[in-house]
Parts: sequence; structure tokens; C-alpha cells
Amino acid sequence: MNSIIITGANTGIGFQCALKMAKLAPNEQIILACRNEQLGKDAVASIGKKTGHQYMKCLPLDLASLKSINEFTQIFSKEKHHQISTLVNNAGIQNVAETQYTEDGFELTFGVNHLGSFALTLLLLPFMNHNARITFVSSGTHDPSQKTGVPDAEHTHAKLLAYPEDTTEKALPVGQKRYATSKLCNIMTVYQLQKHLSGTNIHVNAFAPGLVPGTGLARNYPPFYKFISNYIFKVMIRFNPKMNSAKTSGENLANLAYSSDFERYNGKYFEGKKPIKSSEDSYNVSFQEDLWETSLELTGIEFSLPTNQTG
Repeated sequence: MNSIIITGANTGIGFQCALKMAKLAPNEQIILACRNEQLGKDAVASIGKKTGHQYMKCLPLDLASLKSINEFTQIFSKEKHHQISTLVNNAGIQNVAETQYTEDGFELTFGVNHLGSFALTLLLLPFMNHNARITFVSSGTHDPSQKTGVPDAEHTHAKLLAYPEDTTEKALPVGQKRYATSKLCNIMTVYQLQKHLSGTNIHVNAFAPGLVPGTGLARNYPPFYKFISNYIFKVMIRFNPKMNSAKTSGENLANLAYSSDFERYNGKYFEGKKPIKSSEDSYNVSFQEDLWETSLELTGIEFSLPTNQTG
């Protein structure tokens, strides 16, 4: 039996992904990696009741802490079923309040959305099976040409993303820009990781869920914006093809991450069910390499190919 790991799976897209995954993979262990362990256990119980899946559990994981990421990896290594078939890096935040920092001193959005998922993925590589698949959840906000209404993503140097300079700009647009940039980083990570894994059969892809109203991403928005996100946008789903319910996006994510219909894809960026071009900046090799090397330095991780992989 292999294991499937889904981060941030106790609510929203992650929960719906786990629910669909339980139907797609009834004979694989599914691990919900969640910051709030009790909510994760509640999600496990709910999905088990809905699907009858017998091999599910929650393990605690806080992507804002390198210590927690290391502890998660150590706990997982002692699991009976510690070969990974699928890793879904779904967890993410969008901080639009004043600047906050992770336990390790990184700007919170960049630290969680990029560095946390980056560190987790590299630490779990030794446990990937021969045909493992890794999926990073990104966002259309990374691409200025999509005109999402969010300030454009801006990659200058990865260290400036981890340790941003003081700014007099308002917190909302700054937070939105940092979110969009972190999602750009997810895609650039996919392209670099796929390149570094080129001698293996591990496949890596990125996924954009579309605008999904009512998720936790809007939790610290001002009340007016939160109301629009949680209520008005839900009505607009029927009329806007760029908007999806958490159920639709979660199922699309599970299919991309696990279904045999998508097993041939590698190093691609998906919008829903179809691969599309990502932003112009995402293909900038100097940006990708700066992000890769700086992320290794900041997390203190040395990349190495899984020993159980063959070309």
C-alpha cells in the first residue's frame, strides 16, 4: 500500500480533493497534513463516513515552521506505509493585514506558500515511489495577462521575498501582491523540480483552481471584501467561467494529482482540467534558478535524487 499526502485538507479545496481522492484510491493510505490536528481528524471522520475509506489519518503539519516540517517527515518515515504515490501541496494563506513572519523569520505568505511546500517536497523525495506524482496548487493571480484584479506578481530576488523591505503601501494590495508572487514561485518551483528530476519517473505539475469563493483565503480581509468573497462571488459562479466551487476545483485537483487520465503530464501548468501557458515571468530561467538556489539556502536543505529511482 502506498500513501497519498494532501496538505491543508481539512477545509475548502483541500477537503474536497481528499474526498474525491478517497473515491479514486480506496486501497491507498490517505494522509491529511493539517496545521489544526483536531480539524484534520474531524475531516478524516467526515470523509470516512461519506466514502467508507478505511485507510485515512491526519498528521500535524505547520508549513510556517521548518521544525514542524521536519517533524512531520520523521513521523511519516515511521509509518508502515511510507512509500508515497502522490503529494498534493494544497495548503496556502493570503495575509492582507500587517506584515507577519514565520517561526523562522520569513515573510508569512512566502514562507508558507513557497518555502514550506518547497521544504516538505524535498524532504519527502526519498519516500517517493517509482511513478510518484507531485502537484503544487498555484493561482491565476500569478499571471498579469489574466487580469484577475490582483496586483501583479513581482519577482526580483528571492531573499527580498523572504525578508521584504518596509513599505508605506496599504496592507491589502501588498498582501495580494505577495500572494500572487508566492503562486508564481510555486510554478517556477515546478519547472525547476521537474528539471532536477529529469532522470526519474516522478512527475511534477502545477494547478490553478480558479477563483473559489468562501475559502479560508479571505479570512483576514476587511469585512466588506470578505462579504463579497463569501457571498456575492458564490452567486457569480454560475455566470463566470473563471469561478469554481470548492467541490469542482477539489475534484479537478484530485484528478490531476492521481487519475490515470493525467499520468502522462509532467512540468505542466493546469487551469482546471486543461494545461495552459503560465505567465511570461514563470519561464524566466534566471528567476527560476535564483528561487531554487535561494530556497535551498534559506531552508538548509540539500537536494538529492531519490535513491530508489531509475531513469
